[in-house]
Amino acid sequence: MENIDYEDLKKRGFLRQAQEGFFVLRTRMPGGNYKREDLEKLAVIAQKYAKGFVHATVRQGLEIPFIRFENIPEVESEVKKTGILIGASGPRLRTTVACPGNNWCKRGLVNTFSLADRIEKEPGLKCGLDLPHKFKIAISGCPNACTRPQVSEIGMHGQADSLTKAAGYTVYIGGCGGRISKSGIKLEKVYTEDEVMRLVEKVVKFYKDHAKPRQRLGALIDEFGIDNFYKTCSC
Repeated sequence: MENIDYEDLKKRGFLRQAQEGFFVLRTRMPGGNYKREDLEKLAVIAQKYAKGFVHATVRQGLEIPFIRFENIPEVESEVKKTGILIGASGPRLRTTVACPGNNWCKRGLVNTFSLADRIEKEPGLKCGLDLPHKFKIAISGCPNACTRPQVSEIGMHGQADSLTKAAGYTVYIGGCGGRISKSGIKLEKVYTEDEVMRLVEKVVKFYKDHAKPRQRLGALIDEFGIDNFYKTCSC
């Protein structure tokens, strides 16, 4: 297929499939929480424009494969009417992954959905923000770290402060998964939700301002120097 702007389609949530002429529609909702009406609407779209099934992604989104290129405008119009958000891929701020935390998990120490929602809505942090490369954020409600926060650009898990016993967050910076994985740097304090938000904003801005194209945050910190990074981001 010629003269197709695949990067533009990717920004709009349509990813090229292995099968010629077909695309995957990727969607997201904060914390991976889809309501009944969201599921019903996606099912209708899948039945009308694809093969009638919906796939759950590893980053807690839902996607519909086998959408034909010529049907993309109609699908896009229908999705916009539903209020369901479009997923992100490519060199952008990706969907924040969050386990249930203390919303219903018996081990959860913190409200992961509250933090994920703030990251989605705070100025300058919206999922899909264009960046030099992919940038992932993961939140876990306890030290079991089920969302693997140690291997995300910014990861955090619930933690009880050893002095005050108050629940807060342990934070990791500069991790990544993939073929060559890298564990993030564990910061040395337990952060409140407000402190996490300020830190996330500073680190994303630092990355946007200083990273080269296709350079992950961990590699940038190695190049910049850990002490300089700490000073710049007030870690």
